[in-house]
Amino acid sequence: MNWTVPSETTPSERLASVDDLLLYRLSQLSAVAGAMVVRLCEGGYGITRREWGVIGHLHGQPQGLLPSALAERMQRDRARTSRALGSLQAKGLVQRTTVASDRRSAHVRLTPAGQALYAQLMPQVQAINARILAVLEPEQKQAFDEALACLRQQAQGLLAEMAPALPKADRRRGGRRRASP
Repeated sequence: MNWTVPSETTPSERLASVDDLLLYRLSQLSAVAGAMVVRLCEGGYGITRREWGVIGHLHGQPQGLLPSALAERMQRDRARTSRALGSLQAKGLVQRTTVASDRRSAHVRLTPAGQALYAQLMPQVQAINARILAVLEPEQKQAFDEALACLRQQAQGLLAEMAPALPKADRRRGGRRRASP
């Protein structure tokens, strides 16, 4: 008989502690890697990471986007997206244009200053990402990208399945929403 010694289990197989959980490990990577982008954005350009996300998503949208569509595209709540847009508008990086057919709606798009900021900042953010990924071989990068796509699809399916049963959060109070009497 050919006996093989079982390999040591990976954190993804173990899931024995918080340190093994996928979402925790991803948040740790995001915190460390994101800290460089935060410092670059805030220290070098006077914008927040959230504002940078808005700029990044508005880039390449010459007609602009509705704020609600932008929030959905970024997978962020509308209120925070609206605050970021207001701040970027005050900084002269974003402009709102009322939709002629619906005076209550407005498209948001980058101003020339917003486009210039994107052109300056994006190569620096790309360089940070490239340096983080440099430890992986090309095959590992491809496998990583495929795994991320599979995990995202699985998470979206689980969200659709589980969302109706999950309690809603009340972030303003730091707890759950109470059920209506």
